Amino acid sequence: MYVDAESWLGLSGALTAVLGVYYAWRALDHAAVEQSRASFVKQRTDLRHRFVQLCEMAADIHLFARPSLERIGGSSLLWEEAMRPPAPLPLSAVRVEWQDASPPVNHTVLRAARRCLPKESKAHRYERYSAAMGTLARPTLFEDRPSFRLVRADWSDPDGPRLVFGIGTYFDLIDQNEAVAHELAVATQRRPQERPPWRALPMRRLLADDPLLLAERVVLPSVATLTLRRTPDGQGTFFLLYREAGHVATGEGTYGPIPAGMVQPASFSPLAHRRDLDLWRTIMREYNEELLGAPEAKGDSGTEVDYDQPPYSLLNAALADGTLRVWCLGMALEPLNLAVCILTVAVFEAHTFDTVFAEAVEHNEEGKVISGPRVNGTLTGLPLDAVSVDDLPASRMSPPAAGLLRLALQHKDVLLSDPSSPQATVTGG
Repeated sequence: MYVDAESWLGLSGALTAVLGVYYAWRALDHAAVEQSRASFVKQRTDLRHRFVQLCEMAADIHLFARPSLERIGGSSLLWEEAMRPPAPLPLSAVRVEWQDASPPVNHTVLRAARRCLPKESKAHRYERYSAAMGTLARPTLFEDRPSFRLVRADWSDPDGPRLVFGIGTYFDLIDQNEAVAHELAVATQRRPQERPPWRALPMRRLLADDPLLLAERVVLPSVATLTLRRTPDGQGTFFLLYREAGHVATGEGTYGPIPAGMVQPASFSPLAHRRDLDLWRTIMREYNEELLGAPEAKGDSGTEVDYDQPPYSLLNAALADGTLRVWCLGMALEPLNLAVCILTVAVFEAHTFDTVFAEAVEHNEEGKVISGPRVNGTLTGLPLDAVSVDDLPASRMSPPAAGLLRLALQHKDVLLSDPSSPQATVTGG
């Protein structure tokens, strides 16, 4: 068929126009995806900058929704009567048990969590918060390790508090906790001082009546330990960890207790998996990592932690001879991300602390150790008194740190009692 030059030019021009529209549309689509991703990163930055403010707002929201909850010592950390023993008790009094149970999958909560996720492509959002975070805002420490999931908690059992655990993975926590925090940050971006309506908080609304909801959502608790150094005259000092931005997945840019960590197995060894379901072992490993700078105990090759070697042997010996006492105060809820932390206080006699942590570091993989002035290289800590606690930067204090310090002041006479006195004859472990 003969096509004259004029027709050919017209056809060619039309084709060029169609291709131009197509590539312009593709460019716009690519720009929309990139804008969605950039917004996600910007929102996470805003979440970090307003972390404590958002914790306060989240606390108010949950106190209104569940009146049985209360603030711990005026902090944003929340608990209720069913989440604590009547008084501090030795950690050894808390029974820990294992239950073979698959993690629950709450599709309604997960669908609500996806609302704050950015576009992965033109047609699809990221499926999980951990996937978006790992791609777009990955911190230094970010690995989907096996973790112990809280199945049941009974703090009023006649035989002593009882915690039952099953299996879970760390990213289960990220997918829920970071999403519910992100949701509140986005909902308050334009009016930071106003509590948003429930329709703007679909995920949080699902969890408002019962933030634990252990039977329906994955709850991976951490152990938050306030470390006290008891001097010969019966005074105490404490230590904190500044969690540096970009290093950790949660609580960036805040002061937290040291040590603190997830209840996780330290090895992929099947035998170690059950043996490491132990709150004291969790605390010991965190001491080794956060105050002594040891690499995180992961045991990827199946290598188990040798608890007969220092510093574990030193810590166990101190616990046995009473120069270290470990107390449990219950568990609490961090309101912004609905994380659960088991609250403990470790009280070292000064000479024991100085021996165990003679090689204490100033920085670790998570941030900077806040230890007060060092005397001849020894960590002395910050004075445990109302003045020192009140002088801490309230806008940067994590809920566990703020709550634990208030509880420590409240129970100071018990915690810092003479180890040889009748009041302190039972040691924790």
